[in-house]
Amino acid sequence: MIGSRLKPALAVALGLALLLAWRCWQVLHSGAGLHVDEAQYWYWSSRPLDWGYFSKPPLLVGLIRLSTDLFGHGLLGVKALTMVAWLLASAVLWRLGAAMGSERAGLIAAALLAATPASGLLGLSATTDSVLMLFWSLVMWGSWRAAHAEGAVAWRWWALTGLALGLGLLSKYTAGALSLSALWLLWRCPPARRGQLLAGLALAAGIAILLLLPHLFWNMHNGWPTLHHTLDITVQGGAASAADRAAGWGHKLGSAAEFGLGQLLLLGPAGLAVLALAWKRRHQPVAQPATTATPALWSALGYAWAFAWPLLALGLLQALRAKAQVNWALPALLGICLAAGWLAVRSKISGKVLATWVLAGLLLSAAIAQGGDLRRWIGRPAAAGKPAWDIWSRMRGWHEALGALAPALAPHRDLPWVTSDRTLLVQTGYELRALQPELRSWSPGGQVRHHFDWKQPLRPEAAPAALVFLGDETPDAALLALYPLARPLAAVESGRVRLQAWLLERPGTALATLTPTGQHP
Repeated sequence: MIGSRLKPALAVALGLALLLAWRCWQVLHSGAGLHVDEAQYWYWSSRPLDWGYFSKPPLLVGLIRLSTDLFGHGLLGVKALTMVAWLLASAVLWRLGAAMGSERAGLIAAALLAATPASGLLGLSATTDSVLMLFWSLVMWGSWRAAHAEGAVAWRWWALTGLALGLGLLSKYTAGALSLSALWLLWRCPPARRGQLLAGLALAAGIAILLLLPHLFWNMHNGWPTLHHTLDITVQGGAASAADRAAGWGHKLGSAAEFGLGQLLLLGPAGLAVLALAWKRRHQPVAQPATTATPALWSALGYAWAFAWPLLALGLLQALRAKAQVNWALPALLGICLAAGWLAVRSKISGKVLATWVLAGLLLSAAIAQGGDLRRWIGRPAAAGKPAWDIWSRMRGWHEALGALAPALAPHRDLPWVTSDRTLLVQTGYELRALQPELRSWSPGGQVRHHFDWKQPLRPEAAPAALVFLGDETPDAALLALYPLARPLAAVESGRVRLQAWLLERPGTALATLTPTGQHP
């Protein structure tokens, strides 16, 4: 019996380990640096940790701190634990399928999730989605185990579910949509069990709220910045979407179609093929699931879809209202892959067919991820002015450009370095971390656009005597009005990244050596 359990466990562990090794190779050989959001999370993690940030809850930042403490500040050091989180979500689906009565369904679900372009591409990045996917899957697993257990065992599972829910909320507020799944499952369970189920859900919710309290207190103390930012980009849709909200139904339906197509692309060929084959065989005799000691409160498919359709519905409504980002409904993939795993078992889809489609999904993700490198590897880069198949293009050039700028900046490391561009600020902080620069954000209009306008602004009333300005163009007129003595330090270019560094000073300071026209006297 132990041997029969050990074999699938070893197979899952080996498969996920090989996939992790492959993804590590992709990161190291892609030639791309950190995405702006990754660099921002790293920047926050390199400072004293807090219970919240302008745009995000704190858990991912803490995880990156742990990851860099363990593995260093290189690309893999920043991404390592979030890459593992994606693969652990697959492992949790396997255990959930086994708990529901079909280990094979769980194994298929795990493989389908790992083969999605979502896992193959976002699984290479340090994003809030990585930890959200892990804790969402743990809530799914814990809820099933708790609802089908009795006594102290049930309460322990409810407590673990609450822990996962709280950590999910500290990862990304999207985890709040799990409340809709809980209400749906509560309504769909046998009436005689609703009281017991409601008590367990109350315990889980209470634990989640306790975990969330420090973050809520931090938000309250700071004027609710994270909540305002989240509402702005979701409920209100942001300033950029005002025209979208005023647009006609043709535009709204187009936005909804774009969102729906995005979900299909995130699922990828393996999941779509299984769903299509199951639909094709819907009238054929189905395999009967194994019986369990405790009768299930929900059907396997009903339980799986309960963790998918509420989030998909919310994303679709947002797309109709303004515009929804494709990844907003990402955790719905967990429910969809679990449902596809059960459908594959019921429809008697062969292991060979499944393996073929899973491999196709993995190869597709690899081709997309490395598309920008394939031409370089074979010595045929894209022609000038022609688009290159490179989803990481915005992450290239920063390491080379800032490295070339470093010699000109190093003598001025004791001065504040100022930029009006969030991307440049965080990329500078990461790539030139050895210089430990004091970075500040310049907002000419005085508006708070992001975390650094809020926490690290250059205020005209408290401006230093001299500073270094970084940008892709010359300093703006408002900044030159404060610092009329301006001297270019260096200009560099690498790919799409073009940077300039300027030394700005006020007249009469110890550093001032230039005339108001910016020329040497």
